[in-house]
Amino acid sequence: MALLLGLALAGCSSLSIAYNQLPFLGGLWIDSYLDLDSAQQARMKDKLRTWQAWHRREELPQWVALLKQATAALDDGVMTRDELLALERAGRASVERCLQHAAPLAAPVLADLRPEQWQHLQKKIDEKRAEWREKNAGRGGTVERGKQYVSALERWLGDLDRATRKQARAEAEAWHFDLAALSEARAQREARTLLALRAWSQQDLAGGTAQLMQLSLPLPAELPYREELIASVLKLFNGLDAHQRDDVRQHWADWQAQLRALQPGS
Repeated sequence: MALLLGLALAGCSSLSIAYNQLPFLGGLWIDSYLDLDSAQQARMKDKLRTWQAWHRREELPQWVALLKQATAALDDGVMTRDELLALERAGRASVERCLQHAAPLAAPVLADLRPEQWQHLQKKIDEKRAEWREKNAGRGGTVERGKQYVSALERWLGDLDRATRKQARAEAEAWHFDLAALSEARAQREARTLLALRAWSQQDLAGGTAQLMQLSLPLPAELPYREELIASVLKLFNGLDAHQRDDVRQHWADWQAQLRALQPGS
C-alpha cells in the first residue's frame, strides 16, 4: 500500500494536491474493484480518512527519512547493491506498518461485502490480468516495458536527458521477459491477495497482513527479471554526471519539503 501510494503520488505534479485527495481518489479506486453501494462507499471513505490521519502523523516522517537515506547514497558517489536493497527494505517496512494500521479499518468493510461483490472483485482482477498479458505480448510488449521503465525512473529521479532515456529504454527492451512464467506468478499473487483479504474479513488481521507481506517478496519466477532490473538501476544511477546528480538531489529535496508541509502542525 505504501509503495503503491508513493508511486501514484510520484506521478503527480504536486504531492500535496494528490495526497490531500487520497480519501476521494482511493475510494474511487477501491470501488472500481468492489462495486460498493452508497453506504459502503461512505464507510470506506471514512476509514480512508482515519488511515490518512495516522499516515500523515506517523508515516510521512518515515518517508522523509527514506529520501534522506537515498540522498546519502547519491552523495557517496556510487550506490552499491547493498544500499539499494537497504532502501527496498525500508520501503517494505513502511508497507508493513501501513498494512497493520489498514487491517482493522478494512476488516469491517470487507466483512460486509456480499457474495456478488467478491465475484466482482475476482472478475476485475481477471480482466486486469488479461489486459496485462495483452500489453506485454510480442514486440509491442517489449516497447511498452521500455517506456514504462523510463517513466518510472523519471518519476523517482526527475527528468532525464535524451541519452539516459535512450539507454534505459534499450536496457529494458533487452531484458529476458518470460511472459508465461510471469503471468503465472501474477495469478499466484492475485489468488494470495484474495486469501489475505478474506482473512481480514474474518478478523484474522495478523494472518492476512502476513500473507500480504509475503507478496512483497519476489516469487521464484520473478527473480531473473528482478536481477536484471537491479543491475540496470545501479548502472544508470552510478552513470549520472555531476549535473544530473544535482538535479536528482533537488528533485528529492522538493519532495521532502512537500512531505514536511503535509505533516500535522506544519
